[in-house]
Amino acid sequence: MLKEKALKYIEDNSDKIIDLLTQITEIPAPTGHEGARSEFIEKYLDDSGAVGVYRDKAGNVVYPYGIRPGKHNAVMIAHLDTVFSKDTPLEVTEKDGKLLCPGIGDDTANVVCLLLLAVFAAKYRPQIRCGIFFVFGTGEEGLGNLKGSRRFMEEHAGYVSHFWAIDLYYKKIYTDMVGSIRYRIKVHTVGGHSYLNFGNPNAIQVAAGIINDLYKMRPDEEESYTYNVGTIAGGNSVNSIAEDAAFTMEFRTGNSEVLKKCDQAIHDIVKRFSKNAQIEMDVIGKRPCAEGVPEESVDKMIARARESIRAIIGIDPEETTASTDCNIPLSMGVPAICIGLCDGALLHTEEEWIWKDSVKKGLRLLFHLVYKYYFNED
Repeated sequence: MLKEKALKYIEDNSDKIIDLLTQITEIPAPTGHEGARSEFIEKYLDDSGAVGVYRDKAGNVVYPYGIRPGKHNAVMIAHLDTVFSKDTPLEVTEKDGKLLCPGIGDDTANVVCLLLLAVFAAKYRPQIRCGIFFVFGTGEEGLGNLKGSRRFMEEHAGYVSHFWAIDLYYKKIYTDMVGSIRYRIKVHTVGGHSYLNFGNPNAIQVAAGIINDLYKMRPDEEESYTYNVGTIAGGNSVNSIAEDAAFTMEFRTGNSEVLKKCDQAIHDIVKRFSKNAQIEMDVIGKRPCAEGVPEESVDKMIARARESIRAIIGIDPEETTASTDCNIPLSMGVPAICIGLCDGALLHTEEEWIWKDSVKKGLRLLFHLVYKYYFNED
């Protein structure tokens, strides 16, 4: 019986999962440079007997299992990239029941659980109620701009009925996705000597003026949004009037119409400062909001996730918002939610950690979800 095979498989891999997690976590995978991890995942699947595994043009590793014509297939995606540079030391250590390493929870622990589920499918060939695309994606973090999810959905939208992002922690279900638009704004002026050319336009002053007006914006309850200036640079010396300055900024909101208004607002601000400066605005990232998603379909996915989390973890998960690979399918009207398969803290820092036992629970959670709703028992 499949259930017995699944339980035995989980038990047999309860120790191997930590070894596999350590191996993959210690492979550097900065956004845009996930190739070594992609190669490892692809080889691992091939060596496990998975048929039809391939890497697409975005670098995603895809294992299509039991795919059917039309929109009768699910996607399960975990992202390979991390926010850390290739020079960041990556060594998994254990202390007080925790596993510590940059990127171990976001998203490597989830990658490992999904990988072991895919290997189980390849090995035992369970009958399923709908096809599943197992996707190990690229470009989820930061300026990756959801490259992997975007590419996959552009190529497979006609085959996908619903979409699971396997990311973050299992104490929450990420049901609402936050859209964003990100700009690099560059300012150029004539500049000059700080004394001899006093009064010439100063690029830093212009950039500061734009930022000041941006921070005068006040979101309200009806049009909730956030903004941030993340980096700024410019000028040559203390005795030079800066001729160049640049900064990066973003807006975030869950409402596509509000995002459009925010976009127009920053263009209006920049226009006001363009009389004495040349100003360029380059889009460096855009994550869409949900559009036309059947609410009942999303609610059904939430209920399924909640049932499995209650059954395996023993908690009632909180529903919250995030920006994940789900943004892309939701913008195309495809139902999608995000769940995690581990528990930890300090993601996006070099002190990131997860509870060691949480990964084993996460594997059980994933099997509970898939076994209950996708695998046929006989």
